[in-house]
Formats: sequence, structure tokens, C-alpha cells
Amino acid sequence: MHIVFIDPAGMQYTVETPYERPLGGSQSAVCYLAIELARLGHSVTVLNGNATTSEGRGVKIDNISALYSPSFRAGFDIGVVLNAASAHRLRQVLNMSTPLVLWTQHSHDQPGIQELRELHERKAWSAFAFVSDWQRQNFEKLFWVPAEKSRVMRNAVSPAFAECSTLTPWFATDEAPVLFYSSTPFRGLDVLLNAFPKIRAAIPDVRLRVYSSMAVYQMPPDEDKFYHPLYDLARGMEGVEYVGSVGQKRLANELTGSAALAYPSTFAETSCIAAIEAMAAGAAVFTSNLGALPETTQGHAAMVDWQPDNARLTDDFAAMCIQTLREVLEDPRSAMSRREQRLEFIRKNYLWPDRAKQWAEWLTQVVSEAQPARI
Repeated sequence: MHIVFIDPAGMQYTVETPYERPLGGSQSAVCYLAIELARLGHSVTVLNGNATTSEGRGVKIDNISALYSPSFRAGFDIGVVLNAASAHRLRQVLNMSTPLVLWTQHSHDQPGIQELRELHERKAWSAFAFVSDWQRQNFEKLFWVPAEKSRVMRNAVSPAFAECSTLTPWFATDEAPVLFYSSTPFRGLDVLLNAFPKIRAAIPDVRLRVYSSMAVYQMPPDEDKFYHPLYDLARGMEGVEYVGSVGQKRLANELTGSAALAYPSTFAETSCIAAIEAMAAGAAVFTSNLGALPETTQGHAAMVDWQPDNARLTDDFAAMCIQTLREVLEDPRSAMSRREQRLEFIRKNYLWPDRAKQWAEWLTQVVSEAQPARI
């Protein structure tokens, strides 16, 4: 089967990019899934903003303008469009009859998927891939996405994390606990930086590393001005090291052995890749119960109730972190057991080779059952 991933966002990347430098979670997932599908014997092409054609790990990368070639369109079996409700437009402009799947990591309130409110847009899709039941239910409720055409295909952990060797945890070596934040800055970094002095006052040797910027969306530093005050606050805070966004290889190496992802989420995640990565590195997860975070972590995270009042969320999150870290220090044996359970949970549920087999089986079914698209 020839599978084409279509990313209209205009970002430039190859399948090697997420390993070496910052890249958004959606684009990284495309790379990992494409590699594994190619290993299963499928022909895989990714269309994005790249100016030149390239190939790596069995995956071909080309510019999205390739869709304008009739011979190219005739040569693939199914298209998987990333995050953009644009099937009706694709079919109208390109006269495309190939089965199309919308694979979205977006929440229901994001601009890129609002066209689903239109019946002609929904009918233009052959199928819909969601990353959580929480997300799928919202799309079915708000956009009337037909349940029989949708499937939950969860994210998985970056191979860099799946392959990393977890070190002896901090609580077994008498090291100071290191918390980290590895999401984008607008998802709760402000709350964390307000909470951290309270945590440090109770546990004086605790440290925090911040791996966050808008570089994952390929935004140059001189354009990332809105969040500079947050970065500067982190740089000037005692016990905090501001690192910025980094590639997956470095991130996996540096997070292994850390105490916990400190993520007081204020953004309704459809699936939290940062939490999956943290658990794969052996770290705990300290977060809120907003969006699909409870579903993603399945009882393996310490959570506070999300509050629209950031001041209250700050206090609740700080208190939870303090209590949980103290419990680890008081009972390291139980902490080690929970750590092993997290690692096993990742191995059983969040590996890309397993996920690729599910995708291949489902896409084959979509192709075999596809009806002529209604434009």
C-alpha cells in the first residue's frame, strides 16, 4: 500500500529532524509512524514544506505541491491529512477521489478543524483518526463526526525515549530531585514558575529544568518575543535552569534519572506526549486533570483538579508536588514499584512499532471499504 501523509502547515522537516532538533508533536508523530510503516513494507511519502525531495529510513519526503501532479495523485492508495479540515477543498481543487483520513491532534476549539461544522466537509473524509477518547467524543458531539468512520489511534513514545537506558532513580542515590517542564510555554509554564519557589521553600535542594520555547513550531528566537518574559523569569529564578527546546536524543538523555515532569497544565491536551516521554524516562508525572491527561496517564500520574483561577491552581500544584516528593523520600521502595509500573505501562501501550501495525490494518480496511467521495 502506498500511504501519503499530507502536512499543510508548511513546516520543513525530514524523518531525522525530531531526533536532532525541536519539532512539534504532530510532525514528530508523522515521522515516527512513517518510519514504522515503511519497515512493515509499505510505500510511504510525507508531503510538507520541504523545498527539495529526499529519502531516509525508507520514507520519501516531498513538497506538498506534488499533489498538483495527476500522475502522483494516481499513484497512492490513501492520504492521511495532518490537523487540517481541508478534504472538501482538496477534492474540489484537485479532483481527488483517493480515500482521505483526517488525523488530528487538535482540540475541538482550534481554528484548523472548524470546517468540520460544514456537512460537505465531513462527507469529504473517508475516516477520522483521533488520539484519545476524550477528543473523539468532543468531535462527535460538536461536529457530528460519524462514530462509524472514526478510530482512536493513540500517540506513542519517541524512539529516542524507547531506546534510552533508564538510570538509577534519584531517590535511590541520595541525589537532589530534578523536576522538568518539557511542553510549550503557553500550557502552564507561568503557573509552574509561580509554584516553584513554594516547592523549593519546602524542599530546598529541589531543582527545575525548563525545556520550552516556540522553536518546536520552527519559530525563530527573534520572533518568539511574547514568551521572553517567562524565559527571563526562569533564567533569573534560584534553582531553575532554562534550557529551551532541544531534539529528542538530547531530551531523552537529560530527562533519564530526573524526578518528575512538573506540568500544571492549563491547556486542554488531546494527548500529552510530554507525559508519555516522562514515564518512558522513568520519571513521575505531576500535572492537572485537564483534557485527556487522565486518559493518557491511566492512573500513573499525581494530579490536582484543574482550576480556572491560576492562583489557586498554583497553590494546589505546589502542595501536591511537595507532598508527593516527601512521600517518595519516606518510602523509596513504593516509589520504585510505581516507577517500574510506569515503565511497563509505556512498553505495553505506547510503542510506535505496535501502533504502526494498528494503523496499517485500519488503513487497509479504510481503502477496501471506501466509497466515492461526495464533493
